[in-house]
Amino acid sequence: MGGRLDLPSRAALPRDLLAGVTLGAAQVGNAMANTMLAGVPPIHGLYGTMIGTPVGALTSSSQRMTIVTTAALGLAAGSALAGLAPEQRVAGFITLTVLAGAIMLAAGLLRAGGLVRFISNAVMVGFMTGLGVQIALGQLSGLTGYSSSYESKMAKAADVLRHIDHIDGATTLVGLATVALITIISKTRFRYFSIATALLVVTAVTTLLDLSLRRVGDIAPISGSFPLPELPDLSLAPRMLVPAVSLAIIALVQGAGISRTVPNLDGTRAVASRDFVGQGLANIASGLFGGAAVGGSVQATALNVGAGSRTRWSSFFAGAFVVVVVLAAAPLVVQVPESVTSGILIVAAISAIRPHAVRAIWAADRLSALVMAATFMLVLLIPMQYAILAGAGLSVLKYVYLSSLDVRVVRVVVGADERCRETESPRRLTSADVTVLDIYGSLFFAAGPKIRESLPAVGEARSAVVVLRLRGRGTLQSATIALFRDYAAELAAGGGRLYLAGVGPEMLDQLERTGLLRELGADAVLPATAEYYGSCEAAQSRGRDWLRTHGEPRDGG
Repeated sequence: MGGRLDLPSRAALPRDLLAGVTLGAAQVGNAMANTMLAGVPPIHGLYGTMIGTPVGALTSSSQRMTIVTTAALGLAAGSALAGLAPEQRVAGFITLTVLAGAIMLAAGLLRAGGLVRFISNAVMVGFMTGLGVQIALGQLSGLTGYSSSYESKMAKAADVLRHIDHIDGATTLVGLATVALITIISKTRFRYFSIATALLVVTAVTTLLDLSLRRVGDIAPISGSFPLPELPDLSLAPRMLVPAVSLAIIALVQGAGISRTVPNLDGTRAVASRDFVGQGLANIASGLFGGAAVGGSVQATALNVGAGSRTRWSSFFAGAFVVVVVLAAAPLVVQVPESVTSGILIVAAISAIRPHAVRAIWAADRLSALVMAATFMLVLLIPMQYAILAGAGLSVLKYVYLSSLDVRVVRVVVGADERCRETESPRRLTSADVTVLDIYGSLFFAAGPKIRESLPAVGEARSAVVVLRLRGRGTLQSATIALFRDYAAELAAGGGRLYLAGVGPEMLDQLERTGLLRELGADAVLPATAEYYGSCEAAQSRGRDWLRTHGEPRDGG
């Protein structure tokens, strides 16, 4: 199940080392930039990669999934921390990371990996598109050197445009040069080193030219030492709980598709719940060492795989590479201009917006398009942590609504050749006749009105017998049992009877507990047989026998 932890083989070691160095070099810039979105010193992003990435690599079932800081997590954390005093932001950040990790760990231990299926693609595309716009707008101040007093990112962007004459030319030039250099290099065979190269080259040039720019070291110092563990401030936990749930959802959904698209090369199977555990442990460890929230990243995983990763050890080596950078090159890291990190984030923001995915959802169906658009607007208008929760709610509502409509009742007719055929369900029942029905779709409570509407009306029919085929169903919800009870009573009022065919052991036990078995009669509930329509034909035969002894003549008979 992907849980085996082996040392890298001689054959895989060189490729994993190269992939790890490539990934680690890219993450130095990304980690600092993503953490600055949260409004905390960038060193915490480096700590997250130093600690969280190796721990996630060694504990996840998806061996080549890369667990790192992401722009989405940074922006969501920034929204959550906005209400804290400046001196509380780092403590709140650490508490938030540990809480998010605990929630992920709990979800994994409870085997809740399947829950991510309820977050629709439309919600994620709307979320990522809104995220890209938010990041791009939020970096205009860092890119231009003009500091706006507005809190809203859209208001800040508008304020920058209104004060175009106040922007700092050198800062803007450096930021645009970073964007241009990353874009150019990403189109060459050195694309895996585009971010690291741009960061090094632009930083070196600005340092040699002695340009007066705001640099990473002006935000907070980078100590150049390994972080020491510290406990989170639990007094902040109540305020951080809801945002932590949001961060957990973002991280888990971002990484959910990785195990399906990036298989383990040793043939073991990745398990979503085990990946939840790995990401949870990675965040708890990261937070305890002052690091940022981390999660499965599609972009970082693509870089890891593209750089030649063979096993989980490439991500471990990436974390080790960042450790070396922090310990040995801290004086160089603090020289990185803030506008360089803004340029990196703008490139990341543009890559988060996928026009082809937006067009595909828009063309698919109007409900998905509406959900996507609603999520996009929520990301722009309300704090990020609430936007993702609202988007998740929209996903669930969409699923419930569509499932309640995706119900169809058909009639099963046994021909003279004893072969079963499906025909359209009659609108009304016929007196003294047996009607065999099969129900396609979900039988959960929201589908009840559609099922009841689709069942043939009893009306004036006398001695009508209905057989409902339930083969393959596990158990019934209470609302469905009530629906069957009411339909059976309606049939009985006209001298008819309801039979249930293809009932499994769990459902049979449930029918007995709820009393419906007694109300229908034990002979009216037929267990499933090995023959596909066997119990259905047996129920039809019993219904005809019952009509001969209890029924009234057919209509017109």
